[in-house]
Amino acid sequence: DLAGDGHCIRLFVAGAVSHVGKTTVCLSILAALRQAGLSASELAYVKPATQCEAPDLLKEWCDDEGIEYVSGEGAPLVFYSGFTRSFLSGEQGTSTQWLERIAAKIDDMSRGRRVLVVDGVGFPAVGSIVGVDNADVAKAARSPVLLVCKSGVGAAVDSFSLNCSYFLARGVPVLGVLFNMGDLEGFNSWDKCAENIQLWFSQSGGRRERYYGVVPVAHELQGLREKVSQTAPSQLRRLALLNAVHFASHVDLPSILEDAALDTWCRRGAPPAKKPRLGDSFSTPVAAVPAASSAFQSKSRASVAAAASKLGAKGG
Repeated sequence: DLAGDGHCIRLFVAGAVSHVGKTTVCLSILAALRQAGLSASELAYVKPATQCEAPDLLKEWCDDEGIEYVSGEGAPLVFYSGFTRSFLSGEQGTSTQWLERIAAKIDDMSRGRRVLVVDGVGFPAVGSIVGVDNADVAKAARSPVLLVCKSGVGAAVDSFSLNCSYFLARGVPVLGVLFNMGDLEGFNSWDKCAENIQLWFSQSGGRRERYYGVVPVAHELQGLREKVSQTAPSQLRRLALLNAVHFASHVDLPSILEDAALDTWCRRGAPPAKKPRLGDSFSTPVAAVPAASSAFQSKSRASVAAAASKLGAKGG
């Protein structure tokens, strides 16, 4: 019974690196909840900060299911071309203002829902230059973290240890990890990696974080992100279902959801013992509000992007 008392469970999905399959994981979690009997109105997805505004498989699936989806140009914070330099120049407000905007959106989407899946951006430190990295956003969302790392053995566990430490150092709880994109055969085949990763976790006594599984690659899904806009809706629905079934067959989804429900930050009706401070960051960002301005308004995206383009910018 997930948050049956009206309290919304919030789960933050964070990647160890970019393009590790975070959004695929989000789709699979939501699909599993739908199959478990939760209605579309009880679920929602949000990517509070993003670098990408292109359509993806998750958006198509959410639209088809009737699940509220907030990402792309609708995200509270978009790292568009020129944004970071504009922020540092005092044209985009403060880190706290952006985090308050993110927190307000997440609180609004949580009302009346049982589960809200919060999707991270890039790797954990993305956004730190403006004081809005993934740890900051997880705090604003009051959401425990599920890490997604690339499959392997040594490098995979090292990646988990490094990225888990980043969140823990900021006071953000980490539920555990799943490993994605495992090889189908060879020395590092997903099943061999799973056996050794499980062995490492079993020997790491006292860890709170759990191991949830290794997901092998699915060839039919590879490269799909770049082809979503050219793929027929019926085909996208089939691929979304394939994605969800493939993922669920290799990951302990019930334990992920149970651990999220029991986490201090999500426990039924119980707020965090200490309310997260939205502005906390390793590197304190510039309080980028011009001293002469009492009522601040962000410089428009159009003017910032146009100026950045003139200088040869290709991203945020």
